[in-house]
Amino acid sequence: MSNEKHITRYGQEKGQGYTFKGWRLCITRDGNRFVRYFSDLKSGGPEQGLAQAVEMRDAILRELTAANADRKEIFNRYRRMGNEC
Repeated sequence: MSNEKHITRYGQEKGQGYTFKGWRLCITRDGNRFVRYFSDLKSGGPEQGLAQAVEMRDAILRELTAANADRKEIFNRYRRMGNEC
C-alpha cells in the first residue's frame, strides 16, 4: 500500500480478527530506536494514519539532520507527544 521509508503497514491478529491495523514508524540512529504506531481506527482510516506517520517521520528526520542533534533527547520528546506533530 505504501513505499514510504521507515513506515510499514502493520496488523496484529488475535483470535477471529485483527486487534490492531495501522502503520508502524521506526527510526534507529546510533543504537537509539523510535517506534510509533498509528491506528487506522484512531486516525480515521488508513490514509489518515499514513499521513500522520509521514508527518511525524519528516519532523523527526529534520531534527536529526541538525548539527549536534541529540538523538536520544529527540526520540524521547516525540515519545511523549501524541500522534500530532
